[in-house]
Formats: sequence, C-alpha cells, structure tokens
Amino acid sequence: MEYNSSQLEKVQEYAGLLMTVSDISVLIGVNEDSFREDISNKNTAVSSAFRKGQIETVLELRKQEIEMAKLGSPLAVELIQKYIIDQKLSENG
Repeated sequence: MEYNSSQLEKVQEYAGLLMTVSDISVLIGVNEDSFREDISNKNTAVSSAFRKGQIETVLELRKQEIEMAKLGSPLAVELIQKYIIDQKLSENG
C-alpha cells in the first residue's frame, strides 16, 4: 500500500504518542491488516516512520531517566543498569 507524506507524518506522530497499530490505522484511514503488514516490513517508508516515532519517544524517556539517575533516583539507576546490559547484548547480537 502507498502512503502519502501526510499519512507518514501522522504515523510517526501517533507512534511517538504510543498509539496502538489499530488506532493509528483508524486515524489515518487505512485498512488495519494492510497497515500491520506494511509496518512489519522494515523496507517500507511507513515502517520507518512508525519505528522512528516510537524510538524518538523512547529516546526522550531515556534522557529523562538518565537525568533522574544522576539525581539519585534508585529506580532510575536500576533502569539505566538494565539499559546498559541490553545495549551490550545488542552489540554482540
């Protein structure tokens, strides 16, 4: 399925707001099953937009968690330690 630039921008925005795939398909006016297939194919523009939206939000949250860890939040420190382990595992995978 082809997506216009407006739809791709909306997909990125809504994915960044952590909307569900089902909700995003309704909001941009496309068939949910086709949309799911398209975002599961990492070679499509819509998949890139979806993943970028999600990742940008994760990035912002991680920045906040790092700041909280630096300020001494025990929970934030635990989360950061988990992220470090995940990152090291990812480097080897």
